[in-house]
Order: sequence, then C-alpha cells, then structure tokens
Amino acid sequence: MKQINLKNLIVKLLTVGLNRSDSTFTESMNLVDAVAKIDSFFGCKRVLAESNTEFTVPYYIQSEWGFQRFHSKNGGIHLALNFDNVFNPDGYYAQPRTVAEQIKEVKAQKVLEVGSGKGFNSIFLAEQFPDIHFTGIDLTPLHIKISKQKAKSLENLHFQQGNFNLLEFPDRSFDIIFAIECLCHANDPLIALKEAFRVLKPNGKLIIFDGYRKAKLETYSELLQTATKLTEISMAVSNGFLEIQRWVADAQAVGFKIEATEDLHFAIRPNLLRLQRLTMNLFLLSWKAKLLVNLLPKYLSRNAIAGLLMPFTLHHQDGSLVYSKMILNSPK
Repeated sequence: MKQINLKNLIVKLLTVGLNRSDSTFTESMNLVDAVAKIDSFFGCKRVLAESNTEFTVPYYIQSEWGFQRFHSKNGGIHLALNFDNVFNPDGYYAQPRTVAEQIKEVKAQKVLEVGSGKGFNSIFLAEQFPDIHFTGIDLTPLHIKISKQKAKSLENLHFQQGNFNLLEFPDRSFDIIFAIECLCHANDPLIALKEAFRVLKPNGKLIIFDGYRKAKLETYSELLQTATKLTEISMAVSNGFLEIQRWVADAQAVGFKIEATEDLHFAIRPNLLRLQRLTMNLFLLSWKAKLLVNLLPKYLSRNAIAGLLMPFTLHHQDGSLVYSKMILNSPK
C-alpha cells in the first residue's frame, strides 16, 4: 500500500502544470543552468562514472513504470514524431507506419523487429497485415513477457528473447528488419549491422530510427560534451551514440546501399519539450525532488536527466545529437 501511495504522490507532483506553455518552464533555462541542476540533484561525476558500463536491461526494467505512466500508456517506449509541431500521442505510430509503407513496397512476407520493446510497433503492424508473419526480439525478459501477453490473440506475431548482435535465424530469413531506437545500445554497431545484413533476403530492407552524434564529441564545447554524455548515459547509451557519418560508412562497408536518410529532429521536438516540462516539475520541487530521487530506482529517476537535456543536445543549430530515419537496402 505504501508503494502505491508513493507512486500516486509522484504522479500528482509531476503532472501539475504539464499542459502549460513551453515558455513557462524553459524561457529562462540555458544549458549552464540545466547541467547545474542535474549536478545538484544527481551529481554529474557519479553519473559520468557509469560511462562504458552495460546496464541496458536493468535500465528498462526499472524505467517500466515511468514509461507507462508518463510516456505512452499504450506501450510505446520510443519518441513520438509530430510533424505539425504539436505533441500528439498518435505520433508514436509514425515509425511503424513508415515500416508499413516499406512492407507494401517490397511485398514483404516475413518481418523482424529487433529491440521490439513491449511490442507496440509489431503488434500495430501485425494487426494491419494479418497475412504477413512478424517476429519481435528483445533483450529484456520483462518486455517479452508483456509483449506475449498483449499479442496472444495474434497468430501472425511471435516474440522471443534475443540479441541483435547474434540473431538466431538462418541466412536470408526476412524481407524487412526494423529497429526503432535500439541499435544505439549496441557495443559494436558493426556487428549488429552484419547480423542484419546476413538474415535479410536479397533486396531486403533495414529500417532504422535512432539518435546519433552529429560529429566527434571533442569538436564541441566542454559543457556540451558533458551534457551529451549525461544524456546518453541516462538513457543507457553508456558507450555514446555513434557519429552519423561513421554509422553510414559502417553500413556501406557491410554491404548495405543507403536508400534514404532523413533528419527528423524537428518532429521529435514536441515530445522532447513535453518531457522537459515534466522534468522541470520535478526540479521545481526542490528538497522534495531530492527525496523522490533517493526513493525511486536509480535508472528510473535518471530519466529526468535526459528529459531536461534533450532539447539542448538535440537542438538543430546548437546541439550535438541528431534523430534520423535511415532505410538501407540489401542488394542482390
């Protein structure tokens, strides 16, 4: 009962003012202030000490309640794409709708989602295409448990625990593979790309939505470097996002043809600003916020770091990160 009351208290405290104007919380905020707030609540050195440490599964397990309550009640754990500059939960379906377009284009029969999370994307697609077989793999056992429960009525969809670095499928098994905000967790993206290339059929497609560094981190100011690392670690990207040019080069080296790339930072901005407002509600609680930070699981509370910093690090002109869509083709 105490745990339920604590969660209810957190919801009440953090959702006050969530629908206010963006400027209410952000007009006087700058990156110096944001990093200083994070340092006072979490300790920047303590967070940065976890660089190059693997904690992806614990992060998602601890963050599950927060994702469900404050992000997407329907199970999405990726960023919504809102092209009209206004946050709308329908934007969580933008990525799987892009996949649906590619399914129609290549007349796919077998589709694999790597890093399938709680099944949001594959369930949506399996309902749209009942004659196509979908498979979802994820590293987190809790995600697979939730996905299987949600998809139990769908005969054309199967979920299993798996690792995109070592796909347990024969060569040339799938017409399409898609990855939404998960390959950023790869310790060696080249290995994940090689595996995807191996299990794709000739003329198959790999569709990726993810974050990348715009350039090498050392090209930015020390402050922005710190903010970038804090953002990455707080989302369990402890090795850091790969530079986008390096990612494209690795994909081509594996054998992929780059069919399309698109910068979508502007489309995720409404979602980022919403999360920043939510996070500011936490920081405005002052000593109460520090108490909540200590009561909540570590990785759950650290989502507030990314919530506060992402509008800065993913800024079009002054930021260090970019959010992109890539469509890669596996030639004959």
